[in-house]
Amino acid sequence: MSPTDPTQPISDAKPSHSTTTTKGERKMSTSIARRATAALGALTLGVLTAIAAVAPAQGVTLPGNIDPTQARSLTVHKFALGPESPQQIGTGQELPSVPGTPLAGAEFTATLVADVDLLTPQGWEIVANLTPAQAATRLSASSFTSGPTNTAGVATFPGDLPIGLYLVTETTLPDEATNPVAPFLVTLPFPTGPSGAPANEWIYDVHVYPKNAVTELTKTRIAPAANSVEARNPDLIRWAIAASIPTLAAGDTIENFVLTDTIPAELEYVETPPTGVTPTNVVVTNAAGIPQNFVAGTDYAITTTGADQTLTFTPAGLLRLSNLQGGEVSFNVLTRAVAIPADGSIENIATGTVNGSTETVIGVTPIGQLTVFAFEAIGNGDRTPLQGAVYQVYLTQQDADRNQNPIVIDGISQWTTGADGFVEIPIITPGTYYVREVTPPAGFQLPTPDRVVTQVVAGETSTVPPVRNYVEFQHQQVPAFALPLTGGDGGLWFSVGGAAMILTALGAAVIVARRRAAQARVADSAAV
Repeated sequence: MSPTDPTQPISDAKPSHSTTTTKGERKMSTSIARRATAALGALTLGVLTAIAAVAPAQGVTLPGNIDPTQARSLTVHKFALGPESPQQIGTGQELPSVPGTPLAGAEFTATLVADVDLLTPQGWEIVANLTPAQAATRLSASSFTSGPTNTAGVATFPGDLPIGLYLVTETTLPDEATNPVAPFLVTLPFPTGPSGAPANEWIYDVHVYPKNAVTELTKTRIAPAANSVEARNPDLIRWAIAASIPTLAAGDTIENFVLTDTIPAELEYVETPPTGVTPTNVVVTNAAGIPQNFVAGTDYAITTTGADQTLTFTPAGLLRLSNLQGGEVSFNVLTRAVAIPADGSIENIATGTVNGSTETVIGVTPIGQLTVFAFEAIGNGDRTPLQGAVYQVYLTQQDADRNQNPIVIDGISQWTTGADGFVEIPIITPGTYYVREVTPPAGFQLPTPDRVVTQVVAGETSTVPPVRNYVEFQHQQVPAFALPLTGGDGGLWFSVGGAAMILTALGAAVIVARRRAAQARVADSAAV
């Protein structure tokens, strides 16, 4: 292993042996500089990815000896650690651009390591062999705190910092961060080293690019498949609480991964869903989006306590997650809406905790209802409400025509008007619906048409302008039966009918008498 290999940890570097004021002295100085540059280049950016400069130095660089009169500064550039993060060693120079997401709100503390004089060869010997853990045991009382990183992820330390070796620690994490940056060492000024660009110079305005592992948390409503069983239960709301599996620094693992759903009063958890509806479940995918086989009870557990439903990964599950960096965990929670907020929007809170870092997000979804009114028009614009009209609601015109696959709200698929003529279909996801009257009120015909299409929007029913979430059906009585007339000429018709019956009877008697006489004459003729 070469002592000038910039990828090796500082603890692997070994001091050179030389005499003074000779060619060996120059060799010793070069060796120390190389090792110091390599070690600090690795440690400056911590174990969470280092970035190589690809452009000329932006800060002051000077050849030769360290110039104590030059002002010194330290600037931190904070980014999320991800697959796109460059993996080269940092050089202390400012970069023209860095791929990735800047993180705001991080603060750092830089503390001078005691008894390290960078104006002497002995000081650089210490630098070449010191690890951050060792440096933490020999800190001086001189500490400096940066301001918080801005929206560009940049933070600076105030004032002209003294010459020396600093241990830099992250004292305040960004909200999105999962893991703090590992403490790292940096010298002010910072050597470019023999292979630097430019080589063998000193950087007095040093830039470092430490990175945090982060988890992105989202909460959205999952729309069911069109005309599926779940869609035909429009009071059901499925939430996807999705958390990215963070990209970690080498050697780091996921120590805890917990997702919690906290529902408002307008929702309840569905422990036993209707037949054909998938219950609450967990889907874990790798970085390529391919689902992995995670098993409940083995890799994770789901618990419900009051308004909270929590997904917690077991040690076995955490180990598997650590090998799926860049993937995603989706906690798909099935709930049922039981009430409508005044504004028609249900807000649902989700919390994710990964490696001790917590993030909270809010998911929002609209919810509505539908009211049906059955009536008879009685003139002058007056209406008489009708009780007993029965309605069903469908997702498609075809189902409405065939009277099949009606929607179901909490187990109910038919709704009947009360004495006021109204019936409320209480909780419906906004969308297009087909309402059909399947049974008319007693003594009334089915209306024409007996089915209508309507649009449900967020919020409750309004029967005054602007009218919303409301349909009505007008009815007519069944046709009158043909009954006999009574009073007036009715008696005459009964008399006429009676006379007709008498005449008919007399005619029949005459016919019978004539037949008998004819038969008698025939008999007499035969006897003669």
